[in-house]
Amino acid sequence: MQFFKSFFSVLMIAISHSLSAQVQTLPLYDGAAAHTRKQLEQDQLGEGGRVTQVAIPQLIIYHPEKEKANQMAIMICPGGGYGLLAIQHEGHDIAKWYSEQGYVAAVLKYRLPQEELVDNSWEVPLTDAKEGLKKLRENAGDWNIDFAKVGVLGFSAGGHLASSVSVHGEANEGKVSSRPDFSILIYPVISMDPAITHQGSRKNLLGEKLGTEWEDFFSNEKQVNQHTPPAFLAHSWDDKAVPVENAMRYAKALNEAGVQVEAHFFEKGGHGYGMGNKEMHGNAATWIILSHQWIQDNFGR
Repeated sequence: MQFFKSFFSVLMIAISHSLSAQVQTLPLYDGAAAHTRKQLEQDQLGEGGRVTQVAIPQLIIYHPEKEKANQMAIMICPGGGYGLLAIQHEGHDIAKWYSEQGYVAAVLKYRLPQEELVDNSWEVPLTDAKEGLKKLRENAGDWNIDFAKVGVLGFSAGGHLASSVSVHGEANEGKVSSRPDFSILIYPVISMDPAITHQGSRKNLLGEKLGTEWEDFFSNEKQVNQHTPPAFLAHSWDDKAVPVENAMRYAKALNEAGVQVEAHFFEKGGHGYGMGNKEMHGNAATWIILSHQWIQDNFGR
């Protein structure tokens, strides 16, 4: 009996190690993060495990099973109006699903534009997003990632961040690219135009830069050109938080620039539902399957 107890204990430890090996946490920076003003000892958490202050910006990487790996990577930017990170239902839950489909799926725990913690606060989320994409590509060999198949996904304000790194990421020859190869934008904030933006995201991001040239810089529909990566967008007509006009403007700008774009505008779904479910969010809950199919159709082997 003792033998079986010992064997069972060893087996459970082995299983535990095997499962834990599938998730890896990697800091974005060696040493202090760029623009740090005040270093926190640990993240500050709000209701439901939402992150309200980030101590160390990180990638939390969900590796696929070896036999399922498709050599693609996707970095996920949770939303939260640039005031918090809805890191569970717009981060970890999404990463788990994509990893099960064969992607290296990394949740970006990016710093929020909080002036008491960072300098140049309006630049910090984008700086972290660029660094996250570079980290994925720097580890492409070890993680079985095709260097040219690294995408970004974002929800709400995280969708603004994902579109920001799409239009402002750099693909300089001889350096590791900080521009994604494709983007998945789910009920995204796109514009800083007061007529259609999410006012909380605009205020939190821009802070003291409200009314300056940074409003145009972060109105991402104005920054699209022929080098902007292809995009898949999903938004609902009944979204009361972020007007559907955000996704429409970005899709139109991509199309006019000759960039591949697919957009789905659902009758209902609302806002902030993450993966969603059919009963509450209707056909909007199919976005994740549709996005996976779009990626495979256009970037698969």
